[in-house]
Parts: sequence; structure tokens; C-alpha cells
Amino acid sequence: MTNNSNFAEGILNNALTDIHQEQKVENTNTMLDKFHLNWRVSKQPLILPSGIDSGFFGIVREDKQTTFATCKSSYSVFQNEQLAELVYAIAKESGYELKSGGTLNGGAKVYLQLKTNEINGLGENKTTVKGYTTALNSHDGTMSLRWGHSNITVCCENTFFAAAKQLLNSARHTESIHQRVEQSLKELNRVAEQEKNIFETYFKWATIPATKEQIVKVVKNITSVDILNPTANQKLSGYVVNRANELTSDIANEMSQKGDTLWGLFSGVTKYTTHHMPAPKREAGREESKMIGGGATIDNNIYEMVEIFAK
Repeated sequence: MTNNSNFAEGILNNALTDIHQEQKVENTNTMLDKFHLNWRVSKQPLILPSGIDSGFFGIVREDKQTTFATCKSSYSVFQNEQLAELVYAIAKESGYELKSGGTLNGGAKVYLQLKTNEINGLGENKTTVKGYTTALNSHDGTMSLRWGHSNITVCCENTFFAAAKQLLNSARHTESIHQRVEQSLKELNRVAEQEKNIFETYFKWATIPATKEQIVKVVKNITSVDILNPTANQKLSGYVVNRANELTSDIANEMSQKGDTLWGLFSGVTKYTTHHMPAPKREAGREESKMIGGGATIDNNIYEMVEIFAK
């Protein structure tokens, strides 16, 4: 990657004008069209039935007239096109490839992803894991602009998103583009270090055998089912027991491929949350679960648990 201080200084001094305007517009428009992000949001005043201005605004998706949230006058909308310009500028400087993007929960949150690095030869079946950096922005007021690490295990397309709580970015919607760029650059550096640490952790886990007790703890943490004590599960619903059976099956399948290790155990969990765990029944509901919902919570909790196992 380019020297970070020069990178930041160059973009901050020129406020993204180092990219030819026509080239920037062409590429960002292509990006927005490709990932169905070519729409805008606006702040629209909320008027009480009496006709009095409430002092609040609705954040409205203009093409569908969907209201995501309410806000005060200080809130500044960060448009999808601005996110695309920011990601395009950073991709141009960093050399990272723009890979994917989309919407979550009808556009309440939007994201764009850059492909970063990959590792090969992990575990018994020599798995390849591809790394990504995800820029995530919300139009519902629930989060600031954030950058985060994610990866995909190529052989079975298991996905893991590192916890947003580990990120220190605070590029608020009231800040200028200069502040957003500066914060995003700082965050990108943190994500790169996080990616390195996660990849190193995977290689370590691939050398450590997983015990039966550890598998039991993981399944119980996720489902409340004790797979070694059927009597204790009699009061649990059939739904919960079925979830535990699916999870146990995914863990067994992944460990048979990747080895009876902590890496195989964690891969079994991410396979379950990627493919079989119930997710919101709406467009991109499973992706939403993995990025910011129940799937993400489970993945990150178990990541922390397996880290403790490895000590």
C-alpha cells in the first residue's frame, strides 16, 4: 500500500479532485448501477397534524419513498454516491480491487467491498481464505460510516465478518468529507492489521486439536443444547434441538475436511451461520445476519471463545 501519510495528505489536500471528474463519475455511476445503489436519500421535515413543524426530519429513500428513521437538523445525509466516491478513491490509491456491494434491510444500510489479501494451504484440505474490507454506511441513524474486515473460505463459501465493535472509526454524518476521508484512512489501516492478526490466528488454530468438551461448549453456547446430556434437553423445543443438530452436523462436516482442530470447529460454526441458521425473510436477509445481525453475533462470540481455547 502507498505510504499512509502521503496517501492521507494527498487526498485531504485535493478533496478527491486528484481523480479526473469524468473518470470518477463514470466509475462511481457504474459501481452504483452494478450494486443497485443508484438512488438518493433526503431529509424531509415532519409536520404535526396541527400543521406545526415538529423540528424533526424523516430520512427518506427517494425512489421508493421509504422512511428509514427520524433525525434532527444537525444530521447530515451521506449519499451512496459519496460512499462510492470514497471507496473508489481509496481503491485507486491502495490497489485493492472493488469486489461487491449491496443493500441491507431495504437500503437502511448499504455496503461496498474491496478485495484485499488471501491465504492458501490452511488446514488439512489446504483451504484458501480470501480477505475483504467492507465499507458500511447506514441511512437509519444506527451507525456511522465504518470499515471492517471480512473473509470467505473459498472451498465452502463460509463467511466471517469481524465485529464492528472492534473498530474505532467515528466518522459521523455531521463531519466534512475531509474528516470522513481522514477517519476512513485510519480505519483502513486498523482493518489491515486486524486482517493480518486473523489470518495468523487461523494458521495457529489449524495446529491445535479440538476436544469433545470444546465442541459441546460451542454447541451449548449457540443453542443451549447439551449434546452429551439428552435428559437435560427434554424441556427444550423441537425447533431448538433441530438447530443444534444442524450445527453439530456442520461442525462434523467441516472438521472432516479441515481437520479435527479449532480451525475445523470454527469453520463449522461459520458454515452454520452462513448457510443454515435462520435469517430475516427479506431480500439480502442472510447477508444482513452475517454482517450486522444474529449470525455476526454468534460468529464473533465463538471467535472469542475459540481464542480462549487456543491459549
